[in-house]
Amino acid sequence: MKFHKLISFLTALLVSTNLLFADAAEGEKLFNANCTACHAINDKVVGPALKDVDKRHSEAWNIKWVKNSQAMVKSGDAEALKIFNEFNQMPMTSFAQFNDEQIKSILAYIKTGGPTKPAATATDGVTKASPVDSIYNDTTLYGLMLIAFILIIIVWVLIRIRKVVDQIFEQKHPEIAAAEIIKHLGWRNNRKSFRFKMFKKHPVVGTLVVMTIFTVVFGLIGFDYGNKKVGVQKEYAPTQPIAYSHELHAGKYKINCQYCHSGADKSKQATIPSASTCMNCHAHVTAKEKYNGKVSPEIQKIYTAIGWDPEKRSYIPDYKKQPIKWIRIHNLPDHAYFNHSQHVKIGKVECQACHGPVETMKVVSQQRSLQMGWCINCHREAKVDVANNKYYEELHKNLKAEGKSITVAQNGGLECAKCHY
Repeated sequence: MKFHKLISFLTALLVSTNLLFADAAEGEKLFNANCTACHAINDKVVGPALKDVDKRHSEAWNIKWVKNSQAMVKSGDAEALKIFNEFNQMPMTSFAQFNDEQIKSILAYIKTGGPTKPAATATDGVTKASPVDSIYNDTTLYGLMLIAFILIIIVWVLIRIRKVVDQIFEQKHPEIAAAEIIKHLGWRNNRKSFRFKMFKKHPVVGTLVVMTIFTVVFGLIGFDYGNKKVGVQKEYAPTQPIAYSHELHAGKYKINCQYCHSGADKSKQATIPSASTCMNCHAHVTAKEKYNGKVSPEIQKIYTAIGWDPEKRSYIPDYKKQPIKWIRIHNLPDHAYFNHSQHVKIGKVECQACHGPVETMKVVSQQRSLQMGWCINCHREAKVDVANNKYYEELHKNLKAEGKSITVAQNGGLECAKCHY
């Protein structure tokens, strides 16, 4: 009887374990498709790290938060307000389309700890981005390793053949073999000469050894260089002519990105703000209180560029203006087309998705690799807002009626001519 109870217990445990893994597998799909733009399990990205979220909040709270976080913030929920304020009051996307079981499956996946490395995300730098779709990828590395392995096997086979041939020669011509052995006994006194003679005696083996070493070493160096250096400026942070702090302006004072980069939702370029935009504030803000009554040195550089007299609070007549030579940080190759307005206005992509948390940067640096694989990965995961988007009205008509969603990739986002026309 006890044996039957044990079997029943183990069976129930196995079933529950299978259900857990099944839920986690479904949750992984949902997580990668909807959450990785702002979250990672073990790392803080745009939003908090999700590890142990089941311990920090109840399951019911987590479900309610995922479905409509802003409703919880507006209701005055203490935990919701704490998270909202901690992350610069950046609203989290609501997922009202998820049912409770789907959210539970995501929580089950998060509980497993996720992949050993953070999943590739739209906000992740390419450490974390997809492999580059070029010759410098994992397939190339594995191919080089296979070639090296084959060459090593060939060398080993040739050495074995040589030994067998030597043995046969010694058996048929013992006198000549003995003379050859005596001839080469002097190698102990001159190892360099011995190595040279060995390669001279076995040119095929020596050549294969050199080729193998050359292929492996320079192949790995070339792979690493091509994958991480060619056209990649991640972490590039040049010194600008004016030490403009995004941490101060976008972070502390919460100036909207598009106030300065006014073309982001209207044109291909986000545009660099003109000095007159700076003067909207700095005609009045001089920061004298921090510099013993003198104008801040960095603000003075703006005045010098455009000819502004802070004492008279007016422009200097007939002043020869000097352009501020800002250094561009984010560069794409000339053959790659990118349109800011298409992403910002139509796609509703947040600035941080591509540029990182600029509101925390004193010195702006390139946070993402901007490689093709990284862009393609985003297109594969990003959802098209078919319910509120009239841009492709006919295409979306049936999808809206059926309540379905599609990714940018399914909407033509992987077509070569979209970016390389």
